[in-house]
Amino acid sequence: MAHYTIMGRDPYWMNFYGLMILTLIEVLAVGYDLPEEKIFIFSNYTLMILTVIAIPKFIMIGMIFMHLYGSPDSGILTVTALFPAFFIIIMVLFIGLTHPEATTGLPEWCRPGYYNI
Repeated sequence: MAHYTIMGRDPYWMNFYGLMILTLIEVLAVGYDLPEEKIFIFSNYTLMILTVIAIPKFIMIGMIFMHLYGSPDSGILTVTALFPAFFIIIMVLFIGLTHPEATTGLPEWCRPGYYNI
């Protein structure tokens, strides 16, 4: 149990509810056929939604579950954990931006019928 609260409630449960809501938005974004036109730097709307949702999920997981917020030594932990975060974000963005079907297409080995069962 944490020694602090978020909006008067336990931070772990608040984080859980927030992550479930954001995951639902991601599932809906992938499930719907959104326009394939280029928007800003993203190749399509689905990639934009997934990237925008991934940022708060990354922060929520890091701050609450990895104790980068609220712990007595959270200052040094935050600096240490966020250093590689820049490189991870760049890597994920460039994979998504350089592969046009990164969010809508599945590799051949993921498709039904491939396993010859």
